Amino acid sequence: MTAVLSTGWDSVRQRAKLSAQAPGATAPVERLPPSGRAELLGRLRWEVIQGGSLFLTYPQLLDGAVFAVLRPAALLDELAIRAVGGGAVLPIRVNSRNADLAGQLVAMLSTGFLFSSLPIPDEQCLRLQRELAVRADGEAAVAALASEGPVGMADRLLAATGVLDAPLRRRAVARWADWLDAAGRGLLEVSPLTPADYATAYALHPPPRPEELASDDGQSVLAAWTGGEFDVNGLPSRSRLYESLDPLLRSGDPAAQTDARTLRESFDETYYRAIAAGEGCMLGLASPRRGVRRREAATLVEQTPVVTYPTRFELRLGLMSGEQWQSYTDEAADALARWWHRQDLAALQEVGDLLAGRTKEPRAGDVDEVLVTRLQKFAHSARGATAQMVAGGGMSLATSLLGQGTPGVFAAGAGGALAPVVVAAVAAGVTRLTDFRGRYDVIELPGVPGRSA
Repeated sequence: MTAVLSTGWDSVRQRAKLSAQAPGATAPVERLPPSGRAELLGRLRWEVIQGGSLFLTYPQLLDGAVFAVLRPAALLDELAIRAVGGGAVLPIRVNSRNADLAGQLVAMLSTGFLFSSLPIPDEQCLRLQRELAVRADGEAAVAALASEGPVGMADRLLAATGVLDAPLRRRAVARWADWLDAAGRGLLEVSPLTPADYATAYALHPPPRPEELASDDGQSVLAAWTGGEFDVNGLPSRSRLYESLDPLLRSGDPAAQTDARTLRESFDETYYRAIAAGEGCMLGLASPRRGVRRREAATLVEQTPVVTYPTRFELRLGLMSGEQWQSYTDEAADALARWWHRQDLAALQEVGDLLAGRTKEPRAGDVDEVLVTRLQKFAHSARGATAQMVAGGGMSLATSLLGQGTPGVFAAGAGGALAPVVVAAVAAGVTRLTDFRGRYDVIELPGVPGRSA
């Protein structure tokens, strides 16, 4: 069973942040409308189906707009399944330095971390970061932690900055308290940080080439990134890259703004792929820059098994009550186990068929989106390199899926093979992939070292 590290929560975070800043928005981190909660819960449940559990980086949990509105106690009834941990624990794993989530939160607050998910303008987030950095005192934080506890210390450190109003500060601290308590009671797994594997990440998805950027400013930031100017302790710093891109985004120059978005998307993909490779997790890429598009998917279906899921399956999952979710996963338990442990596609289809039989098409909402997901299985050669190729596809298809410039070793299958699989949400009456609309999600499955996919 392999956990899923999803980049999709970044886009959800941004949507939540924007809606929180909308005129008339009230208590944005306290409550969600039923439709919004169903959407988030459905996404969580779908990721649990994909990998058995969801892997989160500590910023995704502690600086995550999604997890600021979902209480762990409620999720235990609505997300946990008896096929995982007997239903007594959340199928969630989060990494943290020394496997100490409370200590990790205090470290973030006492070292000037950029809390970008707070429902305040970006400029205010940056001001909070600067104020926290000015007050950074690691030794004092260690001493105060013992006397104040992590929650009391978090409230004091935030209050000292004067950046957040009292109600927002109290809500943020209350949610942290909920998740720290859940971790302390063993309701979710907290594991030690594992070094990110940037070598594998860069090999699979190199940074853009200078000629792909249209502005001198964009090329300058790229040179700083690839030249190691943003590195901290030998690893690229996402915060430093973001800071360097902020002037481009605000410049008013369309070319520079486009370059900034390109560089940010590329680095985010590299950042999460490096973490997933180090943690041995699946990686979920929502709307990837180099993902499978409609034309490529139509070609792919001729060479790859297709698993068909009912329309709007994420929403169907999210609309289930806790009791319905437990009943559904109880019935699907054997198929889920075969998928999690053996990547048996027939089992994944069985899970989808059961969902179609148990649920009806949700009422039409504001979003008409059809999801198509490609699963990539990674295999590792004896020398530790990740090797892959498209099963039965050859170099041309591998290049179309992975992007131009893919290193030859990764298309030649040295010790392994890349087996792409399309998981499709099919609209009523749609029988061809060319008729699909919406985004194409990519899920990358790590293989077993030394074995072919």
